Amino acid sequence: MTVTLHPALRNVDAVIFDVGGTLVHPDWQRLASLVEAETGMFFTREQMHAAFYAMLRVAEMELVAGANSTLPRGAHWTFFNTFRLLGIDDDACIHIRERMTAAHQERHLWCEPDAEAPSVLLLLKNAGLRIAVISNTEDGRVNDSLASANLADHFECLIDSHVVGCSKPDEAIFQLALKQLGVAPQRAAYVGDSYGYDVIGAHRAGLQPILLDRSDSYEEQSWFARITSLSELVEKPARP
Repeated sequence: MTVTLHPALRNVDAVIFDVGGTLVHPDWQRLASLVEAETGMFFTREQMHAAFYAMLRVAEMELVAGANSTLPRGAHWTFFNTFRLLGIDDDACIHIRERMTAAHQERHLWCEPDAEAPSVLLLLKNAGLRIAVISNTEDGRVNDSLASANLADHFECLIDSHVVGCSKPDEAIFQLALKQLGVAPQRAAYVGDSYGYDVIGAHRAGLQPILLDRSDSYEEQSWFARITSLSELVEKPARP
């Protein structure tokens, strides 16, 4: 099968991916059940997804501006702040976090594969590209996340921030992946769903950044490559 690569991939040897939000999604159904059990409130997958990315946009703006974060941190901070944005009070969020911690021990909360990920990864490999992962994690379990999503076997190299001691957008974590792959930065692309952590970090490290912008939130930006679905990496999308 002939693959038409995205223009940003035509002069690279390796494609490195973010995991959470890019290749793997949260188990929103399980999270909704935890919230409902604690509060009696029910949220749809779509509501939680929208709140998650609204929260992440705030975190990214603060990161890019170099400002101190206004968002509470700690375990599962992204979900904690997502539920706060949905109107759940802090005390209830603390109890939900306890439930999430227990559920996460049983099975990784980021365990739902993106529908396009398996075929896209296979097509990239068949096109001769080397495939790797760089992920920020709280507990060093990126492999568990990928294994739960049945994606772990696709990657030549896995860089987990908790394991290596540095995290995106620090240039050092990108350099670790490049060293393991034996690839020069200008010959690698990085695909992620975060402008602040993925695009800025990859660009500073000399890689070709590709933002997975499913909601067209960064349509006004033109200095980096932008896709709205993973499939655009391996087929040029039709334009009117």
